[in-house]
Amino acid sequence: MFGPIEIPNKSSFKINEVCALTGVKSYVLRFWESEFTEIAPITSSSGQKLYEHRDIEAILLIKKLLFEDKMTIERAKAEMKTLMPRESLVEANFADNFSFEDERINEDEFLSSDESSAYPVREAVRESMTKRVLIETDFQKLTLAKTKLVEILKITESLHDKNHWG
Repeated sequence: MFGPIEIPNKSSFKINEVCALTGVKSYVLRFWESEFTEIAPITSSSGQKLYEHRDIEAILLIKKLLFEDKMTIERAKAEMKTLMPRESLVEANFADNFSFEDERINEDEFLSSDESSAYPVREAVRESMTKRVLIETDFQKLTLAKTKLVEILKITESLHDKNHWG
C-alpha cells in the first residue's frame, strides 16, 4: 500500500515538508506527537517545530502499523517501544550518567530561584543533560561523514606536500 520514500539529505524539516513526505495530515501528525514519544520534534528559536530523520522514520513506521497492519493506537505504541526504543534508553542513560559532581556545580546553585545568577549555569547543565540514543541511520550518517572527512584530509595533505606549505 505504502512504498518506501526517499528522505532528503537535510538535518531538519518543517511540518509541511514532513506532511508532504509522509502523506500524513498536519492535525494527525500533531495528535501522533502527543501519543508517541518516538516523535519528538525540536522547537526552533522562532517557535517552529523541526523534525529530524528519526522523527520521519517513526512517523512512517506508525503510519504502517496503524494503516497497513491495522493496529490500535495502544498496540502501535507498544510495538514502537520495541521497534524504536528511545525514551527508555535516554532516561536510563540520563539517570546513570549525570550527577552534579560531574559538572562541578553546586546543586543548590542549580536549583536557585534567583533566575539572573543561575541562568547561565542552568543553560550549561541543561545542554550537558541532553542525551541522544544513536540509531542505525545515525551510525550510517557518521560513517559516511567519516569517509568524507578522510578524503578531505588526504586532499589537504597532498596540497600541503605539493605546495611545500610549512
